[in-house]
Amino acid sequence: MSKPDLISWTQSRLGALYEAFEDESFASAFENAFSPSCEVRVNHTPSTLDTFKDSVSSRRAASTGITLSWENVITTGDSLDEPPVISGTLIITRSMRFRIRAAPAQRQTHINFSARVEIQQVQGDEDDPLRITSLYHTSVDKSPPIHFAMP
Repeated sequence: MSKPDLISWTQSRLGALYEAFEDESFASAFENAFSPSCEVRVNHTPSTLDTFKDSVSSRRAASTGITLSWENVITTGDSLDEPPVISGTLIITRSMRFRIRAAPAQRQTHINFSARVEIQQVQGDEDDPLRITSLYHTSVDKSPPIHFAMP
């Protein structure tokens, strides 16, 4: 795989986690992205893969729409001989079921991530042996400003 493919692969796998509305598609996206032995750190605190999965899943609850915005995504290597690290920023804007001033309420999550991608022996998925084996995930939730209509 070439350098742009690793960035695209990482964006598509992480993006699928946050864009999944159904439990089955979320579980499938999670399995396609992460190695079962993935090392996870959330806000620089060691975590388990299951705890991280539950955290991401719980944020989907009240959402009716999601927009992803990627910024400054880079990689450290061109080949898989030495496992590359892909890092960048992901901004997730969620539209909620309730409204504020006649518009859907929104919530933004700003995520800085760093993921090591390696070839893994995966049963039943010989077409895509890549998996994230280490993830550093730093996030903060923000409410975007409310824009009032001017008469």
